[in-house]
Amino acid sequence: MANYKREEIEGKIQSQTTSTGQVIVNSGLVLPTETKITEAAALVQTAVSQVEPRTWAVYSGLVLTMFIWGLAWPVGRALEIANLPPVSIAAIRYTIVVPILFAILWLREGSFRIDRSWIPTLVIMGVLNTTLYQIFFLYGVKYAAASDDSLVIGFGPVLIAIMASFVLKERLSGTKVLGFASGLAGIVAISLFSPNTGAGFSNRLLGVTLVFGGATAYALYTIILRRFIAANHSENHGSQPSSLSILSWISLFGWFFFIPFSLLEAPWDYTWDAASWAGIIYLAVLSTVVGYFLYIEGVSKIGAGRSAIFGNLVPVFGVLTSYLLLGESLSSWTAVSFLLIFAGVLLVNRKPKSSGS
Repeated sequence: MANYKREEIEGKIQSQTTSTGQVIVNSGLVLPTETKITEAAALVQTAVSQVEPRTWAVYSGLVLTMFIWGLAWPVGRALEIANLPPVSIAAIRYTIVVPILFAILWLREGSFRIDRSWIPTLVIMGVLNTTLYQIFFLYGVKYAAASDDSLVIGFGPVLIAIMASFVLKERLSGTKVLGFASGLAGIVAISLFSPNTGAGFSNRLLGVTLVFGGATAYALYTIILRRFIAANHSENHGSQPSSLSILSWISLFGWFFFIPFSLLEAPWDYTWDAASWAGIIYLAVLSTVVGYFLYIEGVSKIGAGRSAIFGNLVPVFGVLTSYLLLGESLSSWTAVSFLLIFAGVLLVNRKPKSSGS
């Protein structure tokens, strides 16, 4: 980033150099030739000194985001260890999330308005990204260790790339197939050889499968979101939904589907202590709201591609925090699983070399 900015500024300086060897700065003054290098160096140094702290601040914010999301796994597991109803946890979580998001949406955009034609797609995305993902997540950590589950969710980018090949007609290369196989091998490894044997093999297999279902639901949501955004751009709508507007509405629609299932769980029959409420508030405020805004800030500064790279830290933080907070076990198979899934992510996102390179 700093090198790019340095080259950009140097290019601007070069373009402002006159044929007589003089350089024109923004103030309109013409500097003698002998001071050109000194002024140019000072300008570059000032810009770099401003860019580097900003870049590192963005990187730090993204790392913090991944830590928050990674910590959500042991927090969710702790709520399930307390024997609380999973769907009701999700329903209460989004009872907190939805008003906060809409309040911020109003403050930022001054309107909740959406095009009526968007509603069916937003409902589908809400069911996938909010309802199904949260149910899979909370039932997954109910049956399997949080550290194992956090590794499996790292397979998500692989699923997205493979689905895009079929749904969005993107090219399915041999490298992508190899990446899918590598990531799947990582899931099989942690399913069969996890050091967390307390829950039993059948429960672990069920938990891992449920989290895999959550990753699949999120991948489908991502594909539908891409098509939704592309369709709106191609139709040249007067107004495009912001990412905040999309998140707010899919959270609301997804929350609606929690309510009937939560009532069937009779959450009023359970004991909700201070620790339980602290965990739910963490998932609602920090993991969902704060995490979203930190990530969007990163995307706005360094782009979606570079920001997405940080997502590979979520399983790392998930494993470490589960080990530290819940006393879950680690072994060489934990590392093997992570490396296989990480290799899969790298392979499916590998750009093919152009024929001219």
